[in-house]
Amino acid sequence: MSRGLVSGVFALFSLASLAAAARHVEDAISAGTARPWLEAGYWILKTAVVGVFFFAVLRRPEPLRPSREPVAFVACFLAILGAVSLREPGPDASTALLVAGEALALASCGFLLASVLALGTCFGVLPEARGLVTRGPYRLVRHPVYLGELGACAGLVLGAPSAWNLTAAVVLLGAQLVRMRLEERALETEFPEYAAYAAHTPRLIPMPVRLRPLEV
Repeated sequence: MSRGLVSGVFALFSLASLAAAARHVEDAISAGTARPWLEAGYWILKTAVVGVFFFAVLRRPEPLRPSREPVAFVACFLAILGAVSLREPGPDASTALLVAGEALALASCGFLLASVLALGTCFGVLPEARGLVTRGPYRLVRHPVYLGELGACAGLVLGAPSAWNLTAAVVLLGAQLVRMRLEERALETEFPEYAAYAAHTPRLIPMPVRLRPLEV
């Protein structure tokens, strides 16, 4: 998948989210109450997530082995679709849920940003091998970027619970699980040392060192 095409897609998503965030911030300033600021925060967080990926795509090098599997393209498309399909909170949304959801999304976005920075130029959209990274958040789990994405999505769903958002989250989760497996297979092929790293590092959920699988 060409860098220009992927960058263009993320640029469009970033601009659309930024426009929505700006509109909600303007409404919040006019209202002068806390509730509109919570709704504006929802869009600011969504814009931040898309923006991080946009800049990461711009910096990525060519993969060691390009992905050509149709399932990889489908999973990538569904992951993006699930993320951008999340709807904003309605007027009857619980303020308590908005606060809790934004707290979770904010923490997840911070973890996501740290993960992308640790990944550096090894970042990719398709499950391809561009390098083996084991530092920073990658010492905790093998897929911290996906964990940050899913955590941010969970926060947005918590703040705006609905059948639509729950469905979008399920689509995102399913697509990311497929991408994780494909990415692991690519890394195993290109880097023999990946097996040892995977043997003692959880895939997605961090756990205490004493509970992790022992390296064989």
